[in-house]
Amino acid sequence: MKIVVRSVNLKLDARTRADVERRVHAALGRLSPSILRVMVRVADKNGPRGGEDIACAIDLRLRPRGRIFVEEADFDLAGAVNRAADAAAETVVRTTERSRDLRRKAGTRPAFGASGA
Repeated sequence: MKIVVRSVNLKLDARTRADVERRVHAALGRLSPSILRVMVRVADKNGPRGGEDIACAIDLRLRPRGRIFVEEADFDLAGAVNRAADAAAETVVRTTERSRDLRRKAGTRPAFGASGA
């Protein structure tokens, strides 16, 4: 699972960038067989005005296909990343479970044209 971190209107030093990667990997690592790529974008929406303006958007590409996008905001970078990483993990679990359930149901249906009664 490849994690790419980008920043907009926010300077990230190497240590902070590594912390963001580590947190996202901690939330999504166990789900890595289902994930091809993770793009993390952090941004300061309001600049120096303050407020709940640090946003973290996570864009996931899933195996074999699919895409998940989540975005969360908080007062600080760590909070935004934590919220977005947790939301992304929950969404991946929900999506993969739904996909697995659909495959199971498809396997139990009678073939087209078969008499069911």
